[in-house]
Amino acid sequence: MAKDNRNLFKTGFSKDDLVILDDEKLHRMQETTLGILRDFVDVADRYHLNYCMGGGSCLGAVRHHGFIPWDDDVDINIPRRDYERLMEIFDRELGDRYCLNTPEKTHDHGQSNATITKKGTAYRSFNELSKDNPGIGIDLFVIENTYDNPVLRKLQGIFSLGAGYILTCRKTTHDMPFLEPYLKDAPEVAAAFRKKDRFGRFFRWMSLDKVTRMTAHQYGICRNNHSKYVTVPSGRKHFFGEMYPRDVLCETVQMPFEDIEVRVARDYDTYMRGLYGDDYMVIPPEGKHEQHAIMELDFGDDADAAAGLAGIEAKGAVARDPDRSTAKGAAAGETEGSGDKAASKDEETASGR
Repeated sequence: MAKDNRNLFKTGFSKDDLVILDDEKLHRMQETTLGILRDFVDVADRYHLNYCMGGGSCLGAVRHHGFIPWDDDVDINIPRRDYERLMEIFDRELGDRYCLNTPEKTHDHGQSNATITKKGTAYRSFNELSKDNPGIGIDLFVIENTYDNPVLRKLQGIFSLGAGYILTCRKTTHDMPFLEPYLKDAPEVAAAFRKKDRFGRFFRWMSLDKVTRMTAHQYGICRNNHSKYVTVPSGRKHFFGEMYPRDVLCETVQMPFEDIEVRVARDYDTYMRGLYGDDYMVIPPEGKHEQHAIMELDFGDDADAAAGLAGIEAKGAVARDPDRSTAKGAAAGETEGSGDKAASKDEETASGR
């Protein structure tokens, strides 16, 4: 079996060069991203945009009713049609406080997923080293339509995997001058990046923006909003690893997440087993906790995070008590669908998950 580099890219850097997330910084990160999520959910509810919590954020909602205790980010899955509507209304509704960074429109984005970042803050992991003014944010992963014809669906998947790999390699080549200082004491992660850089050099004749938009176009090439299957090609398991029947991801239920209500996939059990295995409700030992490698972190004048810090700390042990973990079916709320309600490891650097 091929080696899974997912955690390597998060923890393989020398800790001497990283921002260490002590309890205070972790709580402030969580409260800041929770504030962004709260504003996103408000807009999504008012405009009837469908979405569901993705990856570790879905796991946090199901297992902890909030953040995984050591997690510092928020992942959201959003259907292509709702994502395009979000792009239309974003500046009007959220542009005073946040930036929407997308593969379709943002210069030097270099990632296949979008982000919503808070103005006045700073956050750099290995994906953000070359970017101008990257902020603390949440990640958006587009739920793409797939063809009902199995041959066309297979071709869409193959071309999507190829485009995603070219993107991650082209971005690595673009970022290598910024990455080099962090690789000197991290030989394993350096070897992984340099392998991608060697391949990415063949595509230097194309700008990073062109490759990013080419990838986004390939992912979203199927425009059938009622297709039998959907997929999250920018997710941690890519096109074929995150393909599900439409109702698995696009029909949702409400579930508590810290002090707000969010949507999770109605059949979150299938989704969670696909990502994390049958024992996803079991809390892993400390050595298996995934965290991001952070090179720069600045909360700026983030009064929202400072004001909410005491509250999230005070309820921390209770809100994340394993005894509060839920089995499938514990979520309350109405089932919602996106269809009718509103009209390989090597891709890791192209995905924020």
